[in-house]
Amino acid sequence: MKRNVTLLTDYPKMKRAVLILSFLAFAPRIALHAAEPSLEPLLCKRGEPLFRDSFDGALKPEWSPTYKTRWAIANGTLNGQPATPEDQASARDEKHNGKSPDVQINLPTTDCIVQYSFKLSSTITQQSLTFNDGNAITGTGHISALQLHYRNGASLLKKKNTKTQGDADEVLATSDWKPKADQWYYVMEEMRGEEVVVQIKGGPTLVARHPRFATAKTWLSLGTWGGGTVSYANVHIWKGEPNPQWEDTRKRLSKARRK
Repeated sequence: MKRNVTLLTDYPKMKRAVLILSFLAFAPRIALHAAEPSLEPLLCKRGEPLFRDSFDGALKPEWSPTYKTRWAIANGTLNGQPATPEDQASARDEKHNGKSPDVQINLPTTDCIVQYSFKLSSTITQQSLTFNDGNAITGTGHISALQLHYRNGASLLKKKNTKTQGDADEVLATSDWKPKADQWYYVMEEMRGEEVVVQIKGGPTLVARHPRFATAKTWLSLGTWGGGTVSYANVHIWKGEPNPQWEDTRKRLSKARRK
């Protein structure tokens, strides 16, 4: 039985050109979503979905650009650039002047799994994921920070409690792995109780524990440092449920780190 099959070569030259151009217009988005990471959580089991953004429409209300940095959606990505020179010049201090893109997701969580993809321009020196308990006035400030630096490598920090006199930031886990410009990277961070596990696709796994990590979180921030542009894709957040295999996995990871 002969089937009717239409090939690209069956079309006139003009129609073929239109079809090819149409495909190329969608190719960047198709390639990006095909590369969505296949990371599996270690510390937790995925619970109910809390937030997801594939950037195929308007910016969701949970997103909140900070320091007047500018954000726009294109081809399935969220793209950030610095604040305008005028806004940078009028900022209250140099540290928060909007020189580098920074955006937060206003989503209260406690135990959770966060997964996202990012790509940096050549002038950005660091990408970070920070969990917050309000700010220094409304709460205790930053709780934890994952810092991925092009020169210093990857670090997982406990951040100081602004309501505890003498408390300070503390680096709990590090790796020599470094991000490079113009490459997509895929990250998963799990927080449950006092423990945090970070996986970087094709890179290291960082594990840390501290009582401060159990603090309820009011929002999380995706930040950068150094000035330039950044792109994000495939942002997912789930509730983190207990994983019965975690103790065995923890021992295996600890043994691997000692080698």
